[in-house]
Amino acid sequence: MIRFDRVSIERAGVIVVRGVELSIEGGQALAVIGRSGSGRSSLLAALATAIPIHGGDLVVGGHSVRTEGAAVRRLIGYVPARLASWPAVRADEFLELFAVSAGLRGKPLRAAIDTALEMAGLAGAGHTPIDRLSDGHARRLLMARALLHAPQVLILDDPFAGLDPVERTETERLVGDATLMGRTVVATIDDCCVPACFSRIAVLVEGRLAAHGPAHPEHFESRGSPWRHRITCPGSAEAAAAVLAPLAVDVRAVDAHAVDCDVDPERRPFSELVAAVVRAGIAVDAAGHHPHWAAQLVERLASAGG
Repeated sequence: MIRFDRVSIERAGVIVVRGVELSIEGGQALAVIGRSGSGRSSLLAALATAIPIHGGDLVVGGHSVRTEGAAVRRLIGYVPARLASWPAVRADEFLELFAVSAGLRGKPLRAAIDTALEMAGLAGAGHTPIDRLSDGHARRLLMARALLHAPQVLILDDPFAGLDPVERTETERLVGDATLMGRTVVATIDDCCVPACFSRIAVLVEGRLAAHGPAHPEHFESRGSPWRHRITCPGSAEAAAAVLAPLAVDVRAVDAHAVDCDVDPERRPFSELVAAVVRAGIAVDAAGHHPHWAAQLVERLASAGG
């Protein structure tokens, strides 16, 4: 569905993306992650035909962004990071402007607006002025706009930024629903906390593709490269640290309620450590990677120079 063929991108005379080769199949959701300045936003902007590519080619549904930009734009729906100011314009009027520009008229126009509002969780809110929408609703309105012409590809610029837990869950649902309908989703995620609705990740380091694959930590595990985990056990962190000391590396109580440790999964699965704490009579409230495993992967690759 999407093929990056040795894509390089230049901005202000500087090469910010270098020779990226990557393929994304239909129905997949790809999260593009990396440190600030890694080239994530430029790669998505090129995919959205917003900026030109300097070298190589980028093909969407068989159409090259170099020579068939209009055809590519018919296949994609782009959701920017924020909604521009549209004073005194209602949500349904905002969508109508873009639906008309996409060539919709009459009953198909109204059906597209109603469907887009429903898919974005805004059914019944079409008469709400844009400037009264919460950040979460504004983000969903942008998603609704992107869905108006039933695109095959959704391009999302940091779709979870500033959302509360409920709004984040709703956005994850939208991404999941899109892939279930066969759409391809490509998103940047600034905090590297990749939710389960994404099936693949790509890590950029200084403009180069440093790693890509299924969005599961097991795919990126290697001996000698431990993952940092945190076990939350209210009031018993010191006791838990004593249990974990012989089993893990760099075990330390963060405070009275949480203990961090490094675990090489090829030597001992993390589940064994949690089980050892529970067997010691210590109640565990939560356990898992901390920070998110994808954020740890980014730092590991960046420190190694990709």
